[in-house]
Amino acid sequence: MAVPPQYFDLITMGRIGVDLYPLETGVALTREETFGKFRGGSAANAAVAAAPTGRSAAVVTRTGEDPFGAFPHEALKESGVDDRRATPAPARPAPLTFCETFPPDDFPLYFSRRPKASGLEIRAEEPDPAAVRAAGIFRITGAGLSEEASRSATLAAPKARARRGAAVFAPDRHPVFRRDPDRALPYHREALRHATVAVGNLDGYEIATGVREPGPVPRHGRRPGRNRPWSSRAPRACSPCTATAPGPRCPRCRSGWSTASAPTTPSAGRSATVRSPTGIWSGPCATPTPREPSSPPASPVRPPYRPSRRSRTSSRGPSRRTRRACRASPERSPSLNLTIPDLTAVRARNPEAVAEAAARRARRPLIGDSGRLMIVAADHPARGALGIGDRRLAMANRADLLDRLCTALSRPGVDGVLATADILEDLLLLGVLEDKVVMGSMNRGGLAGASFEMDDRFTGHRAEDIARLGFDAGKLLVRIDYDDPGSLATLESAARAVDAMAERRLPVFVEPFISRRGGDGRIRNDLSAEAVTRSIAIASGLGGTSAYTWLKLPVTDDVDTMPEVLEASTLPVVLLGGEVGDQEAAYERWGKALRLPTVMGMVVGRSLLYPAEGSVETAVDTAVGLL
Repeated sequence: MAVPPQYFDLITMGRIGVDLYPLETGVALTREETFGKFRGGSAANAAVAAAPTGRSAAVVTRTGEDPFGAFPHEALKESGVDDRRATPAPARPAPLTFCETFPPDDFPLYFSRRPKASGLEIRAEEPDPAAVRAAGIFRITGAGLSEEASRSATLAAPKARARRGAAVFAPDRHPVFRRDPDRALPYHREALRHATVAVGNLDGYEIATGVREPGPVPRHGRRPGRNRPWSSRAPRACSPCTATAPGPRCPRCRSGWSTASAPTTPSAGRSATVRSPTGIWSGPCATPTPREPSSPPASPVRPPYRPSRRSRTSSRGPSRRTRRACRASPERSPSLNLTIPDLTAVRARNPEAVAEAAARRARRPLIGDSGRLMIVAADHPARGALGIGDRRLAMANRADLLDRLCTALSRPGVDGVLATADILEDLLLLGVLEDKVVMGSMNRGGLAGASFEMDDRFTGHRAEDIARLGFDAGKLLVRIDYDDPGSLATLESAARAVDAMAERRLPVFVEPFISRRGGDGRIRNDLSAEAVTRSIAIASGLGGTSAYTWLKLPVTDDVDTMPEVLEASTLPVVLLGGEVGDQEAAYERWGKALRLPTVMGMVVGRSLLYPAEGSVETAVDTAVGLL
């Protein structure tokens, strides 16, 4: 069955098998009685090494059609590696590798792969061209060049990449894979032509170039005068090789690695991985056993988000520095390390990435240590409300909006975000929702300015969507026009949404208004003390239980009436910001209302993301200070 194209940070192609390593040292195989069974093969080991770093990986290989052949599949799945492209080779046994351990520098290997290793049966049609082209790094090995049919497949696959991402070539130094070095040399040179970086030791360097002395790796027939970078990662008899040659700067691959730091061998991807005594980075050395405790994978610390000046003064989009900063931390968004310009490509190639990012997201309690809640709102675009002041399409630039949201979410004291699915999914992929409260906006059907604006149907998140994605709360809008019979349908649908959220034990923030359509056809919300009091009483009674209901309320026209207004309910309250003309006056009004006992925080959007004066950081920090 064909496997659908999918984005992977790393795809490796080559051998896989079973390594049987002695559990004693200094004992010949003839006398050894206890062995450990481990996953083997450089292609499998490199893919498994990527998993602890949070990178998505897949292996293209053939497994044995015997009981041993099932073991590598189990090992790959346990390590989080996609094994769907590891298919059984009919009538071929699983390759076995035995080792003797005589420290410090004698580790003979014995290969049992007669009549032929299953990994050498990879056919040219098996590597999915779409997946290979999309992969951040594609890795082939010299073992695949030793025999047909894998030789043709190994040479053909990198050509399909068309300079996309990074292509890594890792020659195998073991004599079993190069019985005739002179005959192997042309195939290795052909592989080098399509590689971005080559990885190996002195033996690998010799078989790939035909010379023993380390130096620049020739490109062999393409772009004379430039050289391949050669990364020396594997030891020879436990002695590291220093054959790293000068070459062009290694390009960054789509996954966020540079080829200089990519896990081209298992050790590169795990801080506690120990080099195998055999030098092939396999078995217990690639996957530490209970006898070899390991520490968590090392990953860089996420840099602080520093917005550009453009994010403060313009809606043209983020600068290059801002795009670099607004990316996922490798330790927080494991399989994707994206910037805003990457979002479209990932959405097109790997729509599953959204659900994967949601499943990995680190969650937190709704109310943190401060006892207050500061949420940034960005659910206006889905209702067609794109204007800020006299700029009718101020919120239409999605890159600029995401840039501003990244800035706001990076500020101390900001607890989370309220938005519709499209925006929350962008933020998930960017990795900026870790340890944040995520609120899904549920009903966006009443489009701003439409004849049906009061018909607030549920066109956004449903309760089941919020639960499935692991979000923390939902928000729904309830506008009531006493002259519009359609308001009854709005009340009924809102009540059923409150029930659905309570059934899943999810908080729901109800935003009620008493609204009227004016003579000019525009909807206006009544912010008088009486109207807000009525809206509170109505919203508090929606549904079969109010145990999970919060109220999201405006500040009344006269802020001094808020204490009396809030006596209408015991439900916890957050204040909404709304569109603000005088920013300083708004801060003063919010500050007074926040001192009331049932007010737990704020949910503010446009006035903080698009402040009339100053920067996003200043506006957010000022609002946080009011709490």
